[in-house]
Amino acid sequence: MAELKFLAHYPFTEQAKQYVKENRLQLNSETLKRGEERIRQALVDGKLKLISSSIEENLKSHLASYAASRAILAAWDNLYVKGRVAVCESKAAREYLSTPDKSTDYDSHLAAVFDISFQKENSHFKIPFYDYLMHCPRDIKYKLTNTDLSGGFVKITEAQKSRILEEAIRRKLESPIQKIANPGKEIKEAISRLSKHLPREKLAPTKIEQKDFPPCVNKMVADLQNSINVAHSGRLSLAIYLIGAGLTDEQIVSIFQNAPDFNLETTTYQIRHIRSKGYIMPSCKTMDTYGLCIANCRCNSPIHFRNSLHGRFAAASAQKNGETDE
Repeated sequence: MAELKFLAHYPFTEQAKQYVKENRLQLNSETLKRGEERIRQALVDGKLKLISSSIEENLKSHLASYAASRAILAAWDNLYVKGRVAVCESKAAREYLSTPDKSTDYDSHLAAVFDISFQKENSHFKIPFYDYLMHCPRDIKYKLTNTDLSGGFVKITEAQKSRILEEAIRRKLESPIQKIANPGKEIKEAISRLSKHLPREKLAPTKIEQKDFPPCVNKMVADLQNSINVAHSGRLSLAIYLIGAGLTDEQIVSIFQNAPDFNLETTTYQIRHIRSKGYIMPSCKTMDTYGLCIANCRCNSPIHFRNSLHGRFAAASAQKNGETDE
């Protein structure tokens, strides 16, 4: 039963797919409803309900609901929805990792799924740097230069280990799904109902044409518009830039609303906080350190790009704090 629980908690594994196939778990009307509900939770609640039951039929039902949700996603082919679900599924998997059966080493089983080698060392773990680079989050805190690297291994904490596994899961679930060209009526109806929960853009995101943004900002805006995840350091820098460019909080929120993990309340609070603190735009050198610089603009700071448009912001920033690499 422990094996079935592992499959129900981590239904994206090849073992889970094989179980569904061998046991002929059917994608009937009831299963499709549960799959639809799984996607609805991701779109509306931003979180999936965890299953605590150990009853075999309940575990099978939970596993089948995942298969049904993937069938709906394959027929829908919507990048925003797929990204949103991937975030929620990976976070749910991480929550399961924090409360596994004491007799079962689920994190080791899951690490094996991705061929990640974690080695226990006292209260920490070691991971080969190539595994680390392949699966670590795109965040300045996880940049290799900011780690404890020795002998080809990166020293990480238990929390970092779980976060790396979460990121590996998210990327796997964001990978392309073989599209279902001719879905049945029930799947089409499910997609129609779920479409009502997609974000509706009520405000024009900006009065400044995207071509007037510096390349780094332009790319982040384009990524968000295409529901591609942008790292925390990138979101912070983008918000600072857009505030300085004169956009309102509502307009900035509308740009972030297609992020796979978008939460209206959290995003609004963070933008207001950034505005109230008067954070300064990172320099090009710092943007490069964040992995956000994509062109040799030679402008020292994104706020100097198209200075005729953003001169007021640049002058105010320079007068208050001068050029900064923070």
